[in-house]
Amino acid sequence: MRLHVVYRSHGGENTKGRPDWYSKRVGLESFCRAVEQVRDERPDAGTEVVFLNDGPVPADRLDLMARWGDPVTIDGGSNRRSYLTALGLPRRRGWDGRDVLLLAEDDYLWRPEALVALVDAARDPRHARADYFAPYGEEVPDTGLPVRWERLESTTSTFAARVHALREDERLLWLCALSGGNFDYASCLTLQGRRRFTLRELVEHHEPADGTPAWKSALRRAYLTGMRTAVDVRSLRRPSRRRVLLGAEPALATHMEDGWIAPGPWEEIAATPAP
Repeated sequence: MRLHVVYRSHGGENTKGRPDWYSKRVGLESFCRAVEQVRDERPDAGTEVVFLNDGPVPADRLDLMARWGDPVTIDGGSNRRSYLTALGLPRRRGWDGRDVLLLAEDDYLWRPEALVALVDAARDPRHARADYFAPYGEEVPDTGLPVRWERLESTTSTFAARVHALREDERLLWLCALSGGNFDYASCLTLQGRRRFTLRELVEHHEPADGTPAWKSALRRAYLTGMRTAVDVRSLRRPSRRRVLLGAEPALATHMEDGWIAPGPWEEIAATPAP
């Protein structure tokens, strides 16, 4: 089993609330330390890293990426488009179905041991039925004990999957991504055979900004109703195709966004020098 990582990055910022120690450079440095550790401690995993950059990124970050992996620039134009591009890489690059792919976003902070723990979890016979792994899992206290992997309802777009499962699920993940709103939540529920949208959510949608022509609003409502109905139908998976999602306890990474920071020594990790 090899580990492939696609680290999705964008040069810009958004308006989300961030902790004082946040920066995309800090997140990238923490990720590179995790790559360094997994290559040192699990060299047989042959860890491959692709930095998928949606548009230009600052030169200092690009230089660091080039030291630890393969920077690739695309013109996706949105988080959803770069995500869909990443989903197709296992198929386009012909990765072995027994391998594991980690999709990582650029506003996360990583523990140094994160990728080692992921490789060990994917190889553990006790987790043979698990198809998806979430380094950013439940908000459990950080007790300092070894990481545990437990069933999880949902995670973000930073997750790992066995390549054979991801290939089989690629069209379903596309469908979820096009259903509007928090598509990562829709993806996790649907993959596990759980219905995402209520009847009300199928027909009631947030209206676009004032000034949108009525015919465009009607088309948008019809599109979302159709896509969300399709997602709900696809959640009716036969038991053998319902995926198992495991989450790390405590979290091996945290989203660097106010209100969504997992328990852990993140300020200390953020202050660690670059590898």
